[in-house]
Amino acid sequence: MQKLEFVVEKEMKLSKAIVDKLPVFSLHNIKKILSNKDVKVNNIRQKEDIVVQKGDKITVYYIEKEQKEWYSLVYSDDNVLIVNKRAGIEIVSENERDLLSILKLEFGEVYAVHRLDRNTEGLTIFARNKTIESELLNAFKTRKSIDKRYALLVHGRVDISKIRRTVYLKKVENLSKVWISEVKTSGFEPISTEFSVIQYLVDKTLLEAKLITGKTHQIRAHIAYYGYPIVGDNKYGKDDFKQMHLTANYLAFNFDKKSKLNYLNKLNFEISPTWLK
Repeated sequence: MQKLEFVVEKEMKLSKAIVDKLPVFSLHNIKKILSNKDVKVNNIRQKEDIVVQKGDKITVYYIEKEQKEWYSLVYSDDNVLIVNKRAGIEIVSENERDLLSILKLEFGEVYAVHRLDRNTEGLTIFARNKTIESELLNAFKTRKSIDKRYALLVHGRVDISKIRRTVYLKKVENLSKVWISEVKTSGFEPISTEFSVIQYLVDKTLLEAKLITGKTHQIRAHIAYYGYPIVGDNKYGKDDFKQMHLTANYLAFNFDKKSKLNYLNKLNFEISPTWLK
């Protein structure tokens, strides 16, 4: 049994106060903890989701195995934090139930500088101070200093010669997805993705993708447009696999000699997708 103690900073519901401190827990988990009377407010056990006040002392008892491990640490120094994100969590979200909030609990000052889709797993880099945040944001914007690649398993035998590197993408907000076109049309922006075949399987193809641009759902929509949806991607395809077979599996750097991050150039990071095991 684990114990968490903290002091409330402003008036709010008890469940909200706990969620803010344990973002890896769902509201369902929190309500279960409350129903078991495993929460104390000012040393008095509570079962109801009462309103707590600024200055109230909260004590929460919880079982560690109820937590979901949303990341594993890959590399850390005073400037950057690199983690392997698990599928199923946003890097940043409006309600702060995200990977960034979890990392802040453990590491303090942390800044998100790029995104992975909720259901995409893999290597993610965070800045640990404002100066590095600015440099990394610029690096991802220009795409010159960071080599980030993805492994993906798609349905079908891919004819790589038929996939155009540059196509056009349009966000469809009300559908929470994007559309792809080979023809430049009003509202569509150019995107570029480099795809290469790693291995042909019986009825699927293992690919590597490198983003030249970085737009929402770019890899997923780009490859699905040509009839090769990613296994497990039910937004741009449809199958019985629950896990999307897309992983940010490789990260390397090529910073300028004057950059504060040029020491990272001698390092590269590579992981194996969980769906390959």
